Amino acid sequence: MGEKQYTIDDLCELTGYSRRTIRYYIQEGLVDPPAGRGRGGFYFDSHLKRLVEIKSLQDKGLRLSAIFEFLKKGNEPKLLTERELWIRYRLDQGIELHISRDLEEKERKKIIEIIRIARTMLESGGEKDE
Repeated sequence: MGEKQYTIDDLCELTGYSRRTIRYYIQEGLVDPPAGRGRGGFYFDSHLKRLVEIKSLQDKGLRLSAIFEFLKKGNEPKLLTERELWIRYRLDQGIELHISRDLEEKERKKIIEIIRIARTMLESGGEKDE
């Protein structure tokens, strides 16, 4: 007995994706093209499994670009729930510096000094007082 075959409408019903979305994923290489051509094209369990996998990764907070990296290149995705925390320093209007909170204290002190110098230079029009 052969593998179960699905139409694109079957996949839409089973995954909740639109026909357009499924075709887009095929075009982008996230999902293999259907067997057969044109309206007679059909899909297998492997297509359904891939679409369910994409849906699961999206539900976990991954963006499509991260899903692509993971599925096509094998790079481990970084979940949005594992965000890095950053400290934002405003240097001047329209100028900010973002520093990772994971930075060691010694390095953070150097950055604070750099921020102080940058603010002084910005306030004086770019010339550093010695």
